[in-house]
Amino acid sequence: MACPVPFLPLADYPATGGDIAARTCSIIPIDGLPNCCLPCPRQQWVYPDNFMPLVTGSTYLNLAGVACCVFILLSFLVLSVEYTNRHYLSVCLVAALLIMQISFVIPMGSTSNQCYDRITPHDMYSSANCALSGAFLLGGGWCVAMWIFLRTLSLHLQICWQLVPGRKFFLLAQAIGWSVPIVMLAIALAITGVSFRFGDSCHINSKNSLETFWGPLLGITAASIVTQIVTFVYCVKVYITSLLDDDQGNTSLDTPLPYATSVRTITPRQALRRIQRVIALQWRGIMVIIVIITDVIFFATVFLTFESTNEVTPENTFKAYRWLQCILHNNGDKNKCLHVAADMVVPQNTAIAVIYLLSCNGIWALLLIGRYSMLVGWWHLIRDLIAKKPVSDEFVSYNARRLSQQDPGYEMLGSRKTEHIVQSGIGIPLSTPGVLKTSQSTMQPSAPASFQSSWQGSGLSSGPNSPDISGTNQHTGFQSTTLSYKGDAVSEDEDYVHHALSPKPPLASYRRR
Repeated sequence: MACPVPFLPLADYPATGGDIAARTCSIIPIDGLPNCCLPCPRQQWVYPDNFMPLVTGSTYLNLAGVACCVFILLSFLVLSVEYTNRHYLSVCLVAALLIMQISFVIPMGSTSNQCYDRITPHDMYSSANCALSGAFLLGGGWCVAMWIFLRTLSLHLQICWQLVPGRKFFLLAQAIGWSVPIVMLAIALAITGVSFRFGDSCHINSKNSLETFWGPLLGITAASIVTQIVTFVYCVKVYITSLLDDDQGNTSLDTPLPYATSVRTITPRQALRRIQRVIALQWRGIMVIIVIITDVIFFATVFLTFESTNEVTPENTFKAYRWLQCILHNNGDKNKCLHVAADMVVPQNTAIAVIYLLSCNGIWALLLIGRYSMLVGWWHLIRDLIAKKPVSDEFVSYNARRLSQQDPGYEMLGSRKTEHIVQSGIGIPLSTPGVLKTSQSTMQPSAPASFQSSWQGSGLSSGPNSPDISGTNQHTGFQSTTLSYKGDAVSEDEDYVHHALSPKPPLASYRRR
């Protein structure tokens, strides 16, 4: 005796491949009926007809998110820091988002369906599409969680402990941010695996998924939330303390760096000013953290709820029996039993919402990490390429020129016929002690003071017209003094390098006045 519509007999489909454990089969309590299975994919029988088109529509939104992430990364790569204010935490976070977004775009390039046969969904061993989409989803999710945590930790160190994350933090972040996701992905794929369970992309299976994927991922997310809350509480504490502080002294810091002054030597109002500067520089990153953490928590909650509906419990068995009775009574018409199926699965609106929220992460990254100046930078780049505008050589090494070549007489370059002090290869005439203006800063030596610098390799270390590096020049009467350079404040969103258009002198440095 054959199975009633829409069910198919299990005996007709041997276990030769696919995710055998994901089959939905049961013995129908009618005499003479064999063990019957629900056709694959299962969601087409428990959701309305418009569910799958909506899921497919989210793929195109993911494609837009991928384009946004690619645009940001190309801008970071091609444009100068003047236009992007790039920072390795931002670059790595956008790269992690790109990996996760690609997982939802991979099905667009595949012609295979979700099912190995009429009752069995594909798994990572029977479908390359499933293996790739599942690996990118799990690995991308881990990368996003790790770089969100590292970005939160960096913000916490700057605000609460006044520590500047330097090279050691950079190397540690690179090691942890990429190695941990690789290790956890390998564990999840080896022990649990992925298969087509929900939508067009593969997701992690139910077996041991809480131990191999969801538990550790939610642990890292919880650490990010706790760190962010502690940072926020500290900001509130400093703000309240500043309101109660009677000291109306200087509220500005001598240094442009918002975290360079020790907390033991500043007033509460100065601490508040420092926090305000850090938040003003990093509000984009803070918003990205909040948005993505919300998405991760929402997705995990929905998917764990989905897992609970697949567990064999008396409550789930009773709900499935009610739906079976309805579908048999209506000769396989699922539309008349959707109200019963709604108790068995995640609500349609919730499922669609989580899919589309995940699809918008790349767009959020463009809105919060991207800048209008990036468009300006691309316009300037394309315009210069079309016009073939020569590169400006305003800042040029004196030693790089031929000695027989006539100097062009820039403001920063003197003639070889004039006495010079060579600072980093830039000629500075001594005959007119006064203010020397550049595009970066203003330097004003006080006569009879001069400059002290290294003269090796300059070609002017000896001779009657060479300056006396011991302190006094015999011809000019200038006395040397030591000058130092104090750079601009490096914002959280900038590289730990100086502006490409304003390089520091390599042999000497100047103090900004």
